[in-house]
Amino acid sequence: MHSKVIVESSARLHLGFYNIISKNVAYGSLGVAISEPRVVVSILKSKETAMVNNTSIKQLEKTVLKTINMLKLNKVKVIVEKSIPRHVGLGSTTQLMLSIGYGISSLYKLNYSIRELAARLKRGTVSGIGIATFEKGGFVIDSGRIVSGKIVKPPTKVEELPQIIYRKSIPKNWFFTVIIPKGVRGLTEREEKEILSIPEPMDRNLERELRETVLMHLLPSLARADIEEFGKALTKVQILVGTYFAKYQGGIFCCEETEYAINSMLRHGAYGAGQSSWGPTAYGIVLGLRRAKDVLRKVKKDMERKGYEAEYYIVNVRNKGAKIIYS
Repeated sequence: MHSKVIVESSARLHLGFYNIISKNVAYGSLGVAISEPRVVVSILKSKETAMVNNTSIKQLEKTVLKTINMLKLNKVKVIVEKSIPRHVGLGSTTQLMLSIGYGISSLYKLNYSIRELAARLKRGTVSGIGIATFEKGGFVIDSGRIVSGKIVKPPTKVEELPQIIYRKSIPKNWFFTVIIPKGVRGLTEREEKEILSIPEPMDRNLERELRETVLMHLLPSLARADIEEFGKALTKVQILVGTYFAKYQGGIFCCEETEYAINSMLRHGAYGAGQSSWGPTAYGIVLGLRRAKDVLRKVKKDMERKGYEAEYYIVNVRNKGAKIIYS
């Protein structure tokens, strides 16, 4: 009988949508699991509920206790060893909640599947990318949500979650340069809900161009491992989706820091670049570690010249699901 489990997962980049609202289907997301930043949580049996935050990220206690309560368990200790920055577009809440839930289910032999946990924890209201990347890693496209009426409500059962309609591992020599501007944050889940719970239709020409880009360029180039064509298609998807969301975020991208970082990455050799979710995280896609280091060095120099502070990462794609260690 194990008395402790450790669960490791990591951030995801939300690469945009291929659909906003069509008949009774809302949204439909593209995304990818990245190797950093990571979530590492230890789950221990305990006589009472307890939580320890060993990270520098504040205000995690509310999310941890909410997860425990939603699983109707009160004798567990959760130690958060590593976590993902909050409200920067990297899916921190879903990864933390699923990591805790997966650990609790495994430790107490509750036998919940990852998707059963996601439904219980009310994940996947808009995007299923965080669930899918926790489950399988890699590059993922989800099915969107079936909507009855006009309001997109949180899923209550597995069947209501966005399903994986495409998943592929990414070549190991494809790297993402990730830049997280400091002093800027994306929307909280509550703020996002106010905008996305009743989706407004996309301009038909924009929608047609978006789907054509995904179907005719993005997916075929990924199948051929053609990073240059993939990067071009990804950048175009970002611009088209950003054009739709400009009315909510004040422009194609969330802020001047993110827009500057994206343009700098493209200027210095990234094949494609964009904003993850509501930002401010920006990313570029580059072939080879040496090239990634060169691009990031030049972008960092540009950012510092403008007086923008940021965190910088060079990451691989995580091509597998979350990891659990028993001890």
